[in-house]
Amino acid sequence: MGAVTLEAERALPYAARDLCMLVGDVRAYPRFIPWLKRIEVHDEKALAGGGWEGVAEAVVGWRAITERFATRVRCAPDEGLVDVDLVRGPFKTLTNRWRFADGEGGARVSFVITYEFKNPILQRVAALNRKEAVRRVIEAFEREAGRRLSGP
Repeated sequence: MGAVTLEAERALPYAARDLCMLVGDVRAYPRFIPWLKRIEVHDEKALAGGGWEGVAEAVVGWRAITERFATRVRCAPDEGLVDVDLVRGPFKTLTNRWRFADGEGGARVSFVITYEFKNPILQRVAALNRKEAVRRVIEAFEREAGRRLSGP
């Protein structure tokens, strides 16, 4: 079956830097990302401009499936990016790229994820649900941006 790449773009009425910081706040994900049960950050190092990099260990659950995986995360608000790369887990490959750029009336956000599970059954299940999963994740971030970044 091979690796799957999914992409999404949005124009949102917020500053690119604020959106980048929101996406980089991985510890908050279990509060608003569906099926993400827990996340812990290790080996964290501060970067210039309020950014950070480190290893995020996540536990995800969907129906009867529960998996644990770790990724290296780099959040660089001054560069408008959050990069995620597989460290270990049930994937052959996993990369996730967020890009943020200020534009007229807000920011342009692009999201690209490429993944392939080691287990062909998990890969088939994920492939069948891929568009719905990406839609739900993007919508969760949009709702969280509205909650955190909109005025009182």
